[in-house]
Amino acid sequence: MTLDLVCIGHVLYDIRCYVDDFPAPDKLAVMMGRLKSSVGGSAANSAIQASKLGLKACVIGKVGFDEYGWSVVQSFRNYNVNVDHILVDFKKPTGVSLITVNKEGIPKFVQMIGASEPVFPNEIRQECIQSSKHLHMTGVNLGALVSASEIAKSFGKTVSLDPGRKKSDLGHKRLLPVLENVDVLFVNRREARTILGANDDTDINNVIKRLRKLIGNDKTFVVKGGSDNILVCSPNADFSVSPFQVKVVDTIGAGDAFAGGFLTAFLQGKDLEDAVIYGSACGSLKCMGEGAQSGPNKLELEKFLEENMSQAKITKLS
Repeated sequence: MTLDLVCIGHVLYDIRCYVDDFPAPDKLAVMMGRLKSSVGGSAANSAIQASKLGLKACVIGKVGFDEYGWSVVQSFRNYNVNVDHILVDFKKPTGVSLITVNKEGIPKFVQMIGASEPVFPNEIRQECIQSSKHLHMTGVNLGALVSASEIAKSFGKTVSLDPGRKKSDLGHKRLLPVLENVDVLFVNRREARTILGANDDTDINNVIKRLRKLIGNDKTFVVKGGSDNILVCSPNADFSVSPFQVKVVDTIGAGDAFAGGFLTAFLQGKDLEDAVIYGSACGSLKCMGEGAQSGPNKLELEKFLEENMSQAKITKLS
């Protein structure tokens, strides 16, 4: 089967509740509505977003032999995401995220990785990556990221990485065996500074300049902004894109939706500026709904862009 996109990373079962305010120690917060659940994990979220926009997407990841694992696999099927490379661990349970979201859409997580790690290099079937156009990697164990990226580059595939909080903490030296195989690096401002080992108040433009020297000038760096501008540094152009203004309900998976939208545009041959705008729109629309899979389908995305394109102001960076 020919694929557009393969995503490797954690595959989790998300359990969510919504409150006005997070509880103080030894205090009660009243849940609004019912307890909700869905598939989760960055790789899963990005693959689902890309599938909703029309790509043929696949996930490489692990679940346990339990009810949660079965539910996750069924969710992928419902979103037309290929599950041929979902592995089953018969000893560990499916990973679970317990998520509380306040009225500002900010989540707090309690997470059990469970069966999601490790994915051993010999468990990654190279024919899956060989049959795809692009490999997108998220924060699974380092050995799996190195192996998957090496397979992708051996077949001439493009590769992206969204390391997330935990893998960014490893720093650029430990991540270098992965980063040298990456074409596009997705990070937020905190993650960029953490990878470099810089202080929290270090100017983000200087952080990116130093990362380019350490990792390579041939890479494209996409610094997601949340409510701040998105910064993009590539071999051909450096620019920023202003964010869309939306009413935020839930920010879970917004960065993953961004990656899914960006990669969809990228694989459809759109230029870098359009890819960033697609990603930004997907992340914004996701924030307007509950859960990590509330990003748009193709028609919803096109309608949103038609009505809000003027907000996405592009500024060239010197």
